[in-house]
Amino acid sequence: MSLNQVSISAQKPNINKPHEKDNDSAVQSIIVEPVEQTVVNSVAPARRIAGIPDMLKNGDTFGAAGIAALTLVNLPEDCRDLRAAYNHSVCALSRKSIPKAYDYKKYQHDFSFFRGTLLHEWMKRIKSDRGKKIVNKIYSADKTLYNTKFGKWVQKILGIENGAPVSSGVKDLHGNMLPVRSIIVKKDFLGLKELTGRALKRTTILGLGFMGLLELPKVIKSLKKGDNSKDKAKSFAIQTGKSTLNVLSVSAGMGYLGALGAKRFGALGSLIGMGLGVLAGAGFSSGVQKVFRKTRYGGK
Repeated sequence: MSLNQVSISAQKPNINKPHEKDNDSAVQSIIVEPVEQTVVNSVAPARRIAGIPDMLKNGDTFGAAGIAALTLVNLPEDCRDLRAAYNHSVCALSRKSIPKAYDYKKYQHDFSFFRGTLLHEWMKRIKSDRGKKIVNKIYSADKTLYNTKFGKWVQKILGIENGAPVSSGVKDLHGNMLPVRSIIVKKDFLGLKELTGRALKRTTILGLGFMGLLELPKVIKSLKKGDNSKDKAKSFAIQTGKSTLNVLSVSAGMGYLGALGAKRFGALGSLIGMGLGVLAGAGFSSGVQKVFRKTRYGGK
């Protein structure tokens, strides 16, 4: 499964001072919208495309182009994910056994930025020796947070050990079968340590980098705000903090809730969990920023 990029702007119903005749629709919007957003966010192509109009409206042409390109590149893998979720649903409703490459309740395979995408297909077709070396170098950087130094540190802190390798049914760029390992943790309160390991396996460093890149125009634009260098530096620092919080919050939300959904309900649970994760992450980021603004401006 490849990167599931999102539009990290939380959309909320406009219910400020509604007219009396619109009260019913406003209340209905509050109740229905989270469900609608969860459904949309659970379908990766829809989640990405839904954010493009707002980006264009806000002048973020770079971000809109990036999301559009990512939607196209990830379409093959997204279709496979949707097909897997559909098959899972059909089997669950008909009470048939659900086909699966490995036991998702026990294991979590590592996500990839390239695997299953159009870029993956293009990379496989490169024949020159020099081209293959470049491809292999790029592909070797396609790691999850779980397999980085940071991930190893987290594993050590949480006391995570890896079980014996088992075939996952998932292939790498070169067609080799990738193994999965169980996450073994002693004294795991509510399973949070194992869930953290699963979330790290679902978050790629290239994916985080791409999300950060889409935030770059906002950071650059912040340098133009203010009348002097001090104000510009302050604006830059605030926007950098906001962008970093947005990326980390949404990534964590998708990682944790997606992992929880996948563990309990497989492919369908993974998609729905990521949809909820987008809302939770964006909501958390928005909430922190509101608290910061109130603190900064004395409750205004």
